[in-house]
Amino acid sequence: MGILYGIGVGPGDPELLTMKAHRILHQADVIFCPEKEAGAGSFAFDIIEELVKEAKAEIVNLVYPMHYHGEKLQTMWEMNAGVIAGYLEGDRTGAFITLGDPAVYSTFMYTLPYIERRGVTVEVVPGVPSFCAVADSMKMPLAAWSEDLLVMPVGRKGGGDLGEILRQHDNVVFMKPSANQEALVRAIRENGLEDSFVLVTKSGTGEERLITDFEELEQYDIPYLSTVIVKNPRKRGE
Repeated sequence: MGILYGIGVGPGDPELLTMKAHRILHQADVIFCPEKEAGAGSFAFDIIEELVKEAKAEIVNLVYPMHYHGEKLQTMWEMNAGVIAGYLEGDRTGAFITLGDPAVYSTFMYTLPYIERRGVTVEVVPGVPSFCAVADSMKMPLAAWSEDLLVMPVGRKGGGDLGEILRQHDNVVFMKPSANQEALVRAIRENGLEDSFVLVTKSGTGEERLITDFEELEQYDIPYLSTVIVKNPRKRGE
């Protein structure tokens, strides 16, 4: 069997791709691209498309539905692992691209155990997480001195829990804020943090949008590819 590289392509700016990732993408026989449904296309591939125009790789899209039905997801992960293994027979090289970093909420890591069970050697190549890119673009430290930092998805907590989290931590990164925008907005308002947040959508792309005004946040329909950072000045002052 061949080798598969799980490659983080960053949040959206192609220039944030690492040199190692760039080299592997140009050496790969196959590039695997996750998409939410057949024909939907892959945002991860959109990031690297111009960079691999002259590459020899075959492009293969793999469907990863955006739901949390455990058994169906596991079946899809195992099926996709079988597809990947089939393409890598005969000592071929594959690259599975994923947004941000593979270790942070990536579809690649869910599939990884099933791929290894099929005898495929796997290596993981880091990428720039969206929240790091957002903080850097804002010249904002994610954490300084003895401050703590929590990274979590919004969808797994209700409004009350989000408020408690904001009171307990110095810095909070909310991933997937579109999953429960109402709860997030309410938690920010009820904790008096209307001037202490930043939301970035499609970071590093031509469609990037930055929101720091709370009234604008209340009226904005947050899309999927978004990140919210909230810094609690009162917590830091304790």
